[in-house]
Amino acid sequence: MFQYKFMIIAFIVGALLGVIIPLVGSTAVYKRLSNTGDALAHTSLSGVAIGLVAGLNPLITSLIMCLISILIIEFIRKKFSKYAEMGVAVVLSAGIGVAGILTSYTNVSNFDSYLFGSILLIDDTELYLVIGLFVCVVLFYVLFDKQILATIYNEEEAKVQGIKVNLINFTQSILLALTIALSAKTIGSLIVSSLIVLPVATALQLKQSYKITMFSSLIISLVSTLTGITCSYYLDIKPGATIIIVSVIQLLIFLCIKPIITYAQKRKSLA
Repeated sequence: MFQYKFMIIAFIVGALLGVIIPLVGSTAVYKRLSNTGDALAHTSLSGVAIGLVAGLNPLITSLIMCLISILIIEFIRKKFSKYAEMGVAVVLSAGIGVAGILTSYTNVSNFDSYLFGSILLIDDTELYLVIGLFVCVVLFYVLFDKQILATIYNEEEAKVQGIKVNLINFTQSILLALTIALSAKTIGSLIVSSLIVLPVATALQLKQSYKITMFSSLIISLVSTLTGITCSYYLDIKPGATIIIVSVIQLLIFLCIKPIITYAQKRKSLA
């Protein structure tokens, strides 16, 4: 399998995204912003469609559309705080509408590769972009770990402590948008939003601290991503969809063993 360059690149990108996605996904889940991932995923499709119709690089147009969309969502969220979910609904609807119309003018096979991903067809440019994003995301979450944790649990208290909450939230939103846009080509626009939630949801079954949950979600995401790529190679099926199936199976396993974990924790607390 590793005698092929495309498989080596696929595993590198898969491992990097396996770390990036749960990092940005954990804050989205904790802040109840999972729907934002869905909205951006559909927006990335509209960006891809625009690129294909205009003869531009679909990845670049997808990045631009995701960045514009997250800015719109943040603007509406601040302008209409009582109706914060409205921004997500507007962007989601617009993304689906634009993508649906423009697909009539695009090559179906090219567009389909962005629906379910084509991690085995990643070129060097996309590899470098993923590496660059990986560095930015990891540095941000390592350097601002305490500030991120404070904003998750209580934004008002974080502001009192002198933490620039708006800047932290804005940076997280931008990183989420970039992650989804880059993942559209590799994992698939219809799939990446699920991968944002599933590893974190699985890790939450352990009922541990924030840091342990985040670390666990990274391990779970890496296992599902690399297992999915391996299975897709040998079974000749779509990598993105396979990764999600593996992630769902992991979640089901954790749900089944959750009572055992809970019992063990109770026994430990009583000892």
